[in-house]
Amino acid sequence: MNNPLELDVVLTSTREILAQLLVLEVEDIDADNSVVEDLSADSLDIVDLSFQLGRLYGCTLPKISVLDHALAICGDLSAFVGDSGLTAAGKALLENSLSAYAPDQLSVGMKPADVFAATTVRNWAQQCRNIFNYLPDACPACGGSHALVKNQQVVCSACSARLTPPDGDEISRRLVKTFVASRLAEFA
Repeated sequence: MNNPLELDVVLTSTREILAQLLVLEVEDIDADNSVVEDLSADSLDIVDLSFQLGRLYGCTLPKISVLDHALAICGDLSAFVGDSGLTAAGKALLENSLSAYAPDQLSVGMKPADVFAATTVRNWAQQCRNIFNYLPDACPACGGSHALVKNQQVVCSACSARLTPPDGDEISRRLVKTFVASRLAEFA
C-alpha cells in the first residue's frame, strides 16, 4: 500500500508535541533543531515524544537504537563503530535507517552519543512517517490497495479500516539485515 502521510504534516505534529513537552512556542522549534542539543530535551522527553507520536498516528516507533539492532544481528559493532567512532558503514547504516539522517548530518568518527544528541525534529518526523512505508500490500479487512489519512490515522480508502504498520523495531531489524546483506561488503 501507499504511504499517505505527508512529511510536512508529521513535522508539524512533532513540533507541536515538542512545544507542549518542553514548554516552548511552536514557532521557536525549527525542523532542523537538535532535540537534545538545541531544545534541551532529556531522555524522558524523548520517550514521551516517541509515545505521543506513535499514539497520534497509530504506530509504534522503535525503542531500540539502530546500532543496538546491528549489534544483535552482527554480534559486534566493529563494522559500524570503531575506536574513533562511527565508521563509513556506520554512517551509511544510520542514513538508511527510519530516521533518514542527512549525509551532512553525521560524520565518520562521530561518537554514538553524539549521534543521539544531533538527532533533529525532522529525524523524528521522518522516522514516524517512514514506518508507514511498510504498510501491508493489501488491507487485511477488505483487500483494498490504497491508504489515506483520516483524522490523523492511516486507513483503507475502500473500507476505512485502520491500517497498522509493523512495529518500528521490527522494521529497523529488517533494515539492518538488508544493509548487512547487501551493502556492508562495499565498506570492507
